Amino acid sequence: MTDRRPGRTRGALGAGLVAAALALSGCASIPTSGPVIRGSDVVQGYNAPGLRARGPVAGDDPVRIVSGFLTAQAAGPAGDFDVAQEFLTDAGAWSWESQVLVFDGDLDLTVDKEAMKSGQVTVTGSATVVGALDKRGVYTEDVPGVAGAVPVSFGLVRQGDGQWRIETAEDGLLLSESSFQAAFRQTRLYFPSADREVLVPDDRWFPNRGWQTSAVTEILVGPVEWLRGATAPVVPEGTRLSIDAVPSEGGVSEVRLTDTISLAPPEDRALLKAQLEATLFDALPLTVNLYRGEDLLSTPTGGAVPIKAVTEGSEVVAAQGEVKVLDSGADEAVSLSPAVSLAGTTATALAQGSDARPLVVRDGTGSLVRLATKNLPEVPLLTGEDLLAPTVDRFGGVWSGPTAQQGALQVVRGDLAEAGDPVTVAAPWLAGRTVQSIRVAHDGARIAVVSSDGLVTRVDVAGIMRDEKDVPTGLSEPFRVGAPITSASQVVWADETTLAVLGTDETEAAPTVHLVLVGGETTRLSPVAGATAISAGDGDRTVQVLTQDGTLFGRSRSGAVWEKRIENVALPTFPG
Repeated sequence: MTDRRPGRTRGALGAGLVAAALALSGCASIPTSGPVIRGSDVVQGYNAPGLRARGPVAGDDPVRIVSGFLTAQAAGPAGDFDVAQEFLTDAGAWSWESQVLVFDGDLDLTVDKEAMKSGQVTVTGSATVVGALDKRGVYTEDVPGVAGAVPVSFGLVRQGDGQWRIETAEDGLLLSESSFQAAFRQTRLYFPSADREVLVPDDRWFPNRGWQTSAVTEILVGPVEWLRGATAPVVPEGTRLSIDAVPSEGGVSEVRLTDTISLAPPEDRALLKAQLEATLFDALPLTVNLYRGEDLLSTPTGGAVPIKAVTEGSEVVAAQGEVKVLDSGADEAVSLSPAVSLAGTTATALAQGSDARPLVVRDGTGSLVRLATKNLPEVPLLTGEDLLAPTVDRFGGVWSGPTAQQGALQVVRGDLAEAGDPVTVAAPWLAGRTVQSIRVAHDGARIAVVSSDGLVTRVDVAGIMRDEKDVPTGLSEPFRVGAPITSASQVVWADETTLAVLGTDETEAAPTVHLVLVGGETTRLSPVAGATAISAGDGDRTVQVLTQDGTLFGRSRSGAVWEKRIENVALPTFPG
């Protein structure tokens, strides 16, 4: 949960709000009417809807003045907030750049009409803050309703002409969810992994107009703190845009940088070019040209550049005493070639790497075994007490560890003829917690963890630090996501930055799939009776739910309902 701190002395959002600074220069207009729009349905980008705000009307009472001010905040970016400032006694007393807070519902503004006779009055209301944006575009969820509605207030005075104006107002923007999602663009930054082989995503939110400039600025600064040790720095410290713009024309974007970029070797410039092209991609491919001031910089061509991480292979399930393959769209699971039997094991979890190399089973709760496949023999991998269901990274590392945590996970190389020795991955922040589920992202740079201290369940993501041989050595400090979730049993990656979590929240007591955007909001899908496990491939439409009776449900084409896919299966899992 985001820490809530008191506002400034002249401010009126009061104790409990997070100050989340964000410079919004040049951002697009923000509509303040219409339904809340979620996920991919939101209209974003250059064609986002706009709103022309009206200034104060003669005779408006204090509540109307405050309502007009908030509406003008939403529309203000198109006019440099000149209309919003008309509602103030002193235009310089309010700074719109200092914070962005997102609230749910209405503010329910009220005023003491008797106090209006004095010519000085306070308009009060309450806001349920559901998210805050920091100065780098990182969105953090708040838990709706946990601390109740947060008070807000605005101090007004009646001027000599008899018109009411706002004298004290909290700096920054207070936006409804619909206004925020219409005004800001979810932007996926990319950074090279530590081995420079794949691109690691980092979701941010920037104003629609000028989002490219904001994105490039943040690429130059680097990833969020929890990802720093899991990615490779390629930009010399202090490198900035030499002009505050990223012009684009004819599928070519020009990124003009300060002189420090000359310190980067050619191969690092090629990496920067690759991550910028992946970040600035918007419906159509583009080319990025790098400049030092006005001088075009050369970048090597033909060499290896990082790509977005993908895994190859189909979903596998346990059925009829063996591991079977369930291809996309198929309604029947078929045996592997040669068949892989589960005889002699009490299979409680399955995991696989790309193309089922390796294929791992948790036998009971205390043993991990690599099953014999066409290319690898059966070998024991790990033994312990109450081991976590395994997950496999792109390096062939099989991750597990005890559910009752002392602050470390275990990883063993599982894709070689002979199993390697287990290594310990330090995660001090897990000490004293009980872990329900872990899942490594396809890029091998991030891990999702569901854990509990006995009172509160957390869904966290953390960066994976590795040595020069790509052996994992530790996890970064975690970044909490999925704040509305109150309990959970399993987490999987549904796409690059979206988790699927099987759990409950305050409004749904039965285990339900929640889609959790890392750096965004949490959305609950419709429930499936008797849900016990989930799986996901590439994309949230691939999320599936397994029920107690062994029926696997998939999402319909629209994603609105669940459709029965296959019966009499267990332990569904995609590579990862």
